[in-house]
Amino acid sequence: MFQLRFLMFSALFIVIFGVVIAQVAYVEEADIDKKKMNLEGRKPLYVPARCARYQLLYPGDQPNDWICDCAPAALYYPETDACYPAYRQGPCKAGEILVLYKEKVIPECVANACHQDGQFMIRDKCYEFGNNNSSNNPCPLKEYTYVLGVNPKTLMVDCVQLSMQLETRVSIQDPTEVVAPPDYHIELAEKCLRGSRLSAQGRCTPVA
Repeated sequence: MFQLRFLMFSALFIVIFGVVIAQVAYVEEADIDKKKMNLEGRKPLYVPARCARYQLLYPGDQPNDWICDCAPAALYYPETDACYPAYRQGPCKAGEILVLYKEKVIPECVANACHQDGQFMIRDKCYEFGNNNSSNNPCPLKEYTYVLGVNPKTLMVDCVQLSMQLETRVSIQDPTEVVAPPDYHIELAEKCLRGSRLSAQGRCTPVA
C-alpha cells in the first residue's frame, strides 16, 4: 500500500512539475515584437514645452523612461547639441546646407548650389522644398500631393507625400492638444534612427 501511494504521489508530482515547466517555457517562447517602439507600445510625442525645436519625446521600455531626440528627417549636430532639418542651412554658414552622407555618422555642412536656404538643385534648376505649385515642383503624382522634400527613412532628397493632419467636427481629439507640424513626420518616428542624437553618440543597441 505504501509503495502504491508513493508511486501515485511521484506521478502526481511529475505531472504538476511538467505543467509548471511547460507554462514557464511557453512564456519564454512568447512572440514579442521587437520592432515596437517599446514594450508597452507607447509612441513618440510632440511636446514643444519639453523638447527643443525639431525634436520629439521618445519612450523607452520603462514607464518613466522618456528622452528628447531628433524628429525624422532632422539631423543631430554635436557642436551645437541640437537638431536641424536635413538639407537646410541649420547651423551652417550662409550658402551651405546640413547633410548626412550614407557612410557617415555625424552630419556636415556642404555648399548649397542654389545659394538659398530651402532650395535644392535638380538638373541645373533650383526647386523649393514643399512647394506644390506645378511650375516649381519636379515630382510626379502631383495630384497626390507629392512634393520635393527629405525622405525620413533614407535622409535623401526625394519626392515625398505631404503629411496632412486633419481634424473633423466628429473628432474626439482634445482641442487643447498640440499637434505636430507635418514636417515632423511623427507617424514615422522611431528611436535610434540615423541622424538621431542617440545614434550619433553610439548609444543604440541593434535589434537582434
